Amino acid sequence: MPNFRESDSGDIKFVESLLKQNGLPLDVLHESGARLYIAESGGRPVGTAGFEFYGHDALLRSVAVNVELQHKGLGSRIVDFMLEEAKRRNVGRVVLLTETARDFFLKKGFAVIARSEITNPALLASPEFTHACPQSAVCMQLILDKSVM
Repeated sequence: MPNFRESDSGDIKFVESLLKQNGLPLDVLHESGARLYIAESGGRPVGTAGFEFYGHDALLRSVAVNVELQHKGLGSRIVDFMLEEAKRRNVGRVVLLTETARDFFLKKGFAVIARSEITNPALLASPEFTHACPQSAVCMQLILDKSVM
C-alpha cells in the first residue's frame, strides 16, 4: 500500500520523468496553483497526481505511475487518495481531460460530459482546457457534493 504526501522541490525531476514516460503535459510543474502529490512505496516515489482548484471544482491532473508498476492497481489507489483529498477540501466536483484513460476513469465513477457543460470560467481558462489538452480529449466529471456547487 503506498503512502502519499505533497510533493516538494526535490520531486521535480521524478515528476517530470514520470510525466514524459506517460505522455502527459509538463505544464503542471510550472502552474503556481497546482498541488502535486507523490505516491511512495518502500521509501521511493512510484506515482503522482495533481489538482488545480477552481472554487468548488478541482481539476485532476497528471495521474501517472512508473511504467513497470502499471496495471497493478497503483493508479486506482492514487485516484482514490486524490478523491479523498478533494472531499477533505470540500470540492463539489472533480473534472479531468483524458486522451487515453477514459475507461479507467469510468470504472472510478466518472462520467463523460461535453466541455460545454463546464461553466466555471476560471476552470475553462486553465492551461489544461486552453492549450495543454487537445479538443479531442474526453472531458469527464465526478460529482462529490452537489450542496457545495
